[in-house]
Amino acid sequence: MTDSTAADAPAEAVSKRDSLNGCWKLDRNRGQGSMRGYLETLNVPELAIQAHEKGETETATYHTIELSPDHQKVKITKRSRVNNDLVVELTLGEQRVEYLQPDDRPKKQLATTEDPGKHLKIESSLLTVNGMAHVTDIKRIVEEQDGSVVLVQELKITNPQTGNSNMTTRYFIPHHGPIDGETTGEETGEDKMDME
Repeated sequence: MTDSTAADAPAEAVSKRDSLNGCWKLDRNRGQGSMRGYLETLNVPELAIQAHEKGETETATYHTIELSPDHQKVKITKRSRVNNDLVVELTLGEQRVEYLQPDDRPKKQLATTEDPGKHLKIESSLLTVNGMAHVTDIKRIVEEQDGSVVLVQELKITNPQTGNSNMTTRYFIPHHGPIDGETTGEETGEDKMDME
């Protein structure tokens, strides 16, 4: 599937993006579009993985990143078949602890950067229904040979109980204009899960 909106945008609009700020659409033609390995590491049942993969092919995935002017705060809004406007807000260098329902399981997150505005690393640890998970999510800007810019996401998950880990690399392209395929949790019947 191609992003005709980005492809039709003026070349300078695509190539001038010099930070993580903005809306990014998953390029299913590059990297690993599927979250299968990630989900298998979490011991997610096969039927749930198949449902997730079906959703990935039917609905585009978007990440909208908003960095504060001083690059000390970040807000990421994730929209996909599973994450319908899931919002993550962090202050760089400060660990955030959130307690997930129904049983107040702690989810810890820490955001850091090696290159403000162009690199973001979020380390998370949480107890899921299938055990503990440690996730490192790195997002970085990469300039391609043709001068266009992509966001590369490297998503590593480790399951300490099993010793299994998985690295998923995904590519996002700048997205301009409205987000297509908008749905809500009520329409899909899916819970919001921070899986990508």
